[in-house]
Formats: sequence, structure tokens, C-alpha cells
Amino acid sequence: MLLPGFGGEPTRVPTADRRGGASIVGLSLRGWEGPGAWPYVAGDFSREDEADDAIKYASPSFASHVDAAASASLTQAYSAYFGSVAAGSPLAILDTAASWTSHYPPLPAGTRVAVHGLNAQELAANGAATEVAVGDLNKDPTLPYTDGEFDVVTNAASIAYLTRPRELFAEVHRVLKPGGLALVSFSNRVFAEKATALWLSKIDEDVALCSVVRAFFAFGPAGGWRNVSSVDLSPHPTEGDPLWMVTAVKA
Repeated sequence: MLLPGFGGEPTRVPTADRRGGASIVGLSLRGWEGPGAWPYVAGDFSREDEADDAIKYASPSFASHVDAAASASLTQAYSAYFGSVAAGSPLAILDTAASWTSHYPPLPAGTRVAVHGLNAQELAANGAATEVAVGDLNKDPTLPYTDGEFDVVTNAASIAYLTRPRELFAEVHRVLKPGGLALVSFSNRVFAEKATALWLSKIDEDVALCSVVRAFFAFGPAGGWRNVSSVDLSPHPTEGDPLWMVTAVKA
């Protein structure tokens, strides 16, 4: 399936299922700028467990948040999107809300991979990382990087837990180069006690979850993104973990 890559250039993503609901909606909504006003209220970002996230994530966890097939599908999609920047050339990539694995493919020599997450031990175990920053994006969504540093920013299996997405998406926009890519991937597997009420209310429908993330892009910041697309990357339509991605290009 051809999807917008770096700078909006058409990019063939081999694991994309054009028949999946997220992909069909993504195609039908191309050019749509999102709702006219921010559609959420503070209660949408409440959680069953409102304790400091640092408590839950104080000890490292090396669990997989999606199964092997979904992880492999994500890796192949990343390979296509990363290749759209400049095939074979070093990249600058930021992984937000990162953990011990970023699901990245082998990268060109000299590529910069910054990982930003909650647990220092998990980040230290991330074999793709060239630099590490520890921080809680729910306490402070400010990213510790200057404007226009990165070609691509990723967020995998973490969007469900973010309570200040509008601010974070504005930060992602800030640290990306013009034409840079934001790639937000997710499944329906979550730690329910830490997921937001908004996310849990939509979790049974891929299209609804994609619509939530599209709205985050629409207001983070308003007018800051183009080529917002959603795609079904699920390795099998009825078995294993589903996987969806919403992507956008910095305007």
C-alpha cells in the first residue's frame, strides 16, 4: 500500500492491509483537517490508577507489548518509512515513551537514535539507542531537544497512557525537521489501570482509536501537520495481536 513518507512522498509499506478498516478510513479522510474544536474534556484523560507513574515503572519490565508477528510487521513498516527519508543515509530518530526495544530494523551506520522513556534500565537495554533520556511525559511533555533535530519520531504501544497528548504532539512537531515523519502505532493490548478513560472507551474499534490519534495531530499544533493517515498493519485479520498506525508529516 502506498502511504505518505518523509516529505509526503509516496512510500510502499509492505505490511499495510488496504482492506483493513483503519486503512479504508485513512484513505477516505485524506485531506480532512480534523474536528473544528478540541473534542475532549479533562475527564477523558483520567485513569483508574492515578498514582505517580514512576511507582509502577520503577522496576524494569522486559515484557513484549505486542506479539512477535505484530512486532515483525511494525519493524517492516518502519523499514519502509525510514527508507523514505534518504535510503542508505544516516537518520536522526527519536523514540518517545520508549522501552527496552524500539522495534527498529537495522539502521544505516551513523544513525542517531534517541530514546526517551520512564525507566533508565529498560532504556539502557535498548540495542538501537545511541542516547538515552529519562522523563515522565505525563508530568512534563516537554522533550529535551532543540527545534528541528529529527527526521522521524516514533511512539509504539504507549499512546493509551498519555494524559497530555496535545502538548506532546506539539513537542513532536517542534523537534521534527520540515517534512519529518511522526509514526504512532498501537494495539488493543493495554495495562487497563493506566490507560486513559478515552482510550478504554474506544478500545474495541480500530477506526475509533485511529480517530482519537488523528484528533491529537489536528490540535498538536493546529495546522501543523499534513498527510495524516491511518493504516492497518495487523499481521493477520483474525488471529494474534492487531496493530494500527497513524502517521503525519510536519507541514
